[in-house]
Amino acid sequence: MQGIRYQTPKIARIGAVAPRVLPLSVPPPSWPMDCSSASRNMGSRRELRDGRSAGFTLIELMITVTIIGVLALLATVGYARWIRTSKTAEATAMLGAIKSAQETFRAERLRYADVSVGNLDTHYPTSAPTDAKVAWNPAGCLSTPICAAFLTLNVQAESLVYYRYSTIAGAATGAPITYDGRTTPAANDPWFIAKARGNLNNDAVLSYYWITSFDTTISNVNADE
Repeated sequence: MQGIRYQTPKIARIGAVAPRVLPLSVPPPSWPMDCSSASRNMGSRRELRDGRSAGFTLIELMITVTIIGVLALLATVGYARWIRTSKTAEATAMLGAIKSAQETFRAERLRYADVSVGNLDTHYPTSAPTDAKVAWNPAGCLSTPICAAFLTLNVQAESLVYYRYSTIAGAATGAPITYDGRTTPAANDPWFIAKARGNLNNDAVLSYYWITSFDTTISNVNADE
């Protein structure tokens, strides 16, 4: 019986080099790339959306103009109020100066100076207040008693003023003092009241500021008017 021969499979040798596989050859893209067709397609889609070209409609323009107008109005009103507020600083500064001068006057003479001779409507400068500044003129005080009285109190403005100023004073009476529709506590000591009036809007409405020996705060009515 003929013997059966078996063929032994070949075993790859260790360290044998594997066959090299070459990559597929892909041509590089051309540069610059042509994007014009894509841009045209996108632009045409925007322009042809709902059959209309891209842009603002009349309603959108009207809304934009309205918003700009409202913002401009608010800015104008805010600026005007800021200007008026900066002008009212004059009144508060002058009233503070009058109060300080009155306290100094009392320390020296044991009484306050009745500059306006009992009448808060007697003010300096003597003209009616408007939206224009006027001079505080110490050189003319010889012919203007209230101006001379303010000089005696050592009060004068260093520049033009918008407001008119007055101050009255009295001895202790033990009774409240009534002025401009207001009432103070009982006057158990010498007292004074100082007032500023202005008309920054140049209309029929005046603004008023007061300070007294009864309080350290400045009260007002129709501020910024």
